[in-house]
Amino acid sequence: MLTVIIRVFFIFFILLLVIRMMGKRQIGEMEPFELAITLVIAELACIPMADKSIPLTYGIISILTMYVVHQIIILLSKQNRKFQGVVSGTPVTVIDKNGVKYDALKSMNMQMTDLLQAMRAAGYFCLDQIVYAIFETNGQLSVIADPNKTDETTLPVPIVVDGKLSQADVDYHKIDVKPVLKVMQKHNLAFEDVILATLDENGKLLIHPQNEKFFVTQLDEVANG
Repeated sequence: MLTVIIRVFFIFFILLLVIRMMGKRQIGEMEPFELAITLVIAELACIPMADKSIPLTYGIISILTMYVVHQIIILLSKQNRKFQGVVSGTPVTVIDKNGVKYDALKSMNMQMTDLLQAMRAAGYFCLDQIVYAIFETNGQLSVIADPNKTDETTLPVPIVVDGKLSQADVDYHKIDVKPVLKVMQKHNLAFEDVILATLDENGKLLIHPQNEKFFVTQLDEVANG
């Protein structure tokens, strides 16, 4: 038992040392290759901890090897932008002045719900508050906001997301979708033509047709509980 405890403590401190040497980033800020290396290192550390038949040096050498791989990738990335793009990816602009770049979003296997969640995490709740938004290679959303609209405090409710009525949101907030449908029909839009439609408590309706610039209108009467 004492041998196992000693092995665990030794591997833990080796692992801690190597991760500190790799950098001080949090898991959410890691590049894809850094996360992959961290997961492999964690697995390599568990093997000698759990199996006393495996020499401790095997685990240490494996962990140090992955650290060397990490340093080589960083060195090559600094010297070659193409190599950096392969191992880390490239930032992707998902929102510009016309709205959501839906093709770019789909290229990352993301949906509008994923983008809305990332927007809320960045402190923005309505699409027209944002001028540009870029998904960085570490998964974080970088935003350039419209300074004229950053003080809005209403919460937009998704009515249509990815071409489908968001029935759960409509039911939960007790929203009457008839006025929304009238606006869509006026612009010859069906649900499948709209990637996002939101409505706030003041009757501000935002509709974003696919491959077109979004527009905002005001509803005179809104049933929004």
